[in-house]
Amino acid sequence: MHVSSLHIASNEQEVLPQWTTTHSLHLPLLLGRYGDRRATHDNWISESAARDVVNRWEQEGWLCVARLQVNTPFWVWLSRKGLRKMGLAYAYRDLEQSSVDDLEHLYAINAIRLYTEMDEPGVHWISERELLRGQVRLKGNLLLHRPDGVAVFPDGQTVAVEAELSTKKPLALAEILLELLRGEDYLCDKVKFGVPTARTMSRWTQSRYDQIWYFAPKTIRTQIRRARARLVADDVIREEEAKRLYVYWYPLATTEEELAQEQQEDDEALGLDHSSTVVSVSHR
Repeated sequence: MHVSSLHIASNEQEVLPQWTTTHSLHLPLLLGRYGDRRATHDNWISESAARDVVNRWEQEGWLCVARLQVNTPFWVWLSRKGLRKMGLAYAYRDLEQSSVDDLEHLYAINAIRLYTEMDEPGVHWISERELLRGQVRLKGNLLLHRPDGVAVFPDGQTVAVEAELSTKKPLALAEILLELLRGEDYLCDKVKFGVPTARTMSRWTQSRYDQIWYFAPKTIRTQIRRARARLVADDVIREEEAKRLYVYWYPLATTEEELAQEQQEDDEALGLDHSSTVVSVSHR
């Protein structure tokens, strides 16, 4: 196909729109997810073809490709022209203006998303960009907490996904957990009646998320688990609610041994009997 052609090949239509709703991708993640050297999977393209797609889209002006940190791989994101080409009504974000912390967070979100898609090919990922378009705005500009992404599995299970790489103040973290667990009803009650009353009034309400998955480094995992335990100990949330909130490793656990250690770590934090817990490969 000639480089000046504006036609998008059928395999590109399958591959590229799946990540264009994100802010950006680290090129090795794109190649790792879609760049199978033999292209033996449905809707996958070879590594060389994936690189060709990126190169051609960059030449067409649809993509921005830049090395944003010294001695690191390139980042890829849609240009303003690319957003229009894909019919996406998102504000353009110049990734070259991003901080190192922002880049690390974006990388983590993308890694989690692509790992989830590889583990469960039928999963539908809703990016933070998409969630922002449906954000609830209430009096006083108080907004419902927006997760980094939402994974909807083929069986209908809906999971809020958070890549948590930095510490938060205990009260702020507790409120985020409650908003993820209880949703808009809790936020409305908080606006009308304040935090203490809202925590009581919303005790039996549930957000649209069946589960909440946090991915975090060890020190951050400890903080999240302490916040969860404190909410249970203070009788703010029920144990059934606490069990909807999972805390996983980041960097991601990938081997069977790591996954077993990850499961045991969170079970022990919840006070569960790990020996009787069934570890599911799908849905983590």
